[in-house]
Amino acid sequence: MSISASQKARLGVFVVGATVLMVLFFAIPLGLRFTNDFNSFVAYFEGESLSGLEQGAVVKFNGIPIGNVVSITYQPHNLSLVKVMLEIQSDFPMKVDMFATTGAMGITGLKYVEISGGSNEADLLKSGAELPTRMSMMASISGRAETITEKIDLLLDHLTHLTDPDSLGGIKNIVDNVAQMSNDVSLFFSGAMPGITRMTSSSEDVINKVSRIADDIKGFTKAFDEDLSSQNIASVLERFESAVGSMNDLTDQLSLMVLQTREDFSISMENIREASDNTNQLTRLLAENPSLLLRGESREREIR
Repeated sequence: MSISASQKARLGVFVVGATVLMVLFFAIPLGLRFTNDFNSFVAYFEGESLSGLEQGAVVKFNGIPIGNVVSITYQPHNLSLVKVMLEIQSDFPMKVDMFATTGAMGITGLKYVEISGGSNEADLLKSGAELPTRMSMMASISGRAETITEKIDLLLDHLTHLTDPDSLGGIKNIVDNVAQMSNDVSLFFSGAMPGITRMTSSSEDVINKVSRIADDIKGFTKAFDEDLSSQNIASVLERFESAVGSMNDLTDQLSLMVLQTREDFSISMENIREASDNTNQLTRLLAENPSLLLRGESREREIR
């Protein structure tokens, strides 16, 4: 079967047209790439995974494409850093107060680089300079969620130890010891209160005696000034004897107060010593085994 001239012509036109379209398909992107001028910048991301960010990923500013990701490499001297090389259109004004974050493209798992910040008054960032980065919101939320999960696990573990029968027994022992110590302190104050009350009463008596002595001395002085001129020596001597008698009464009262409070003070000091021994024993017990609050211990200890 021979091909007619018209069929050959149509086939030739089709081949030529297809060739032209293929040339345009490859030539236009290459031409745009070579005709457009780009500035290069480097960004170091730390503390987040860049899974989904591929070479050639788009770089956006407020959702507008302004460049592409050229390469993604790790740093041999610092494995916590990921180095990302960016190409930004030269006509885009990169500012020194701009920063880069990563963003997610829907539910595909792919990521892009988002440029944010910047002010009109800031200086331009030179080509080849480092672009500051910040952790993305999703990475920050993920990190906090992991921290919260770890704390919840730790809390549940502590609750498990607390609800263990051995731990409950240890806590009960500690509560009993603290209650015993509180009882000793209460006994100390209850035993010391009568002595304190008697000391207060004796102190009031002493104050009254001192007041009487002051009145007698004042009266003696006044009488001495008034009556010396009238040769009333008898009245002066009488007031002087009254002052001496008051001094004797004061001495007797002080002696009685010392005798009354000596025994109460000895009892109070003994109670203080016992309370101090109980406190030291409880402190030594907790210092030797701090985990007693959670796990308890196999044998009971009693604080005297």
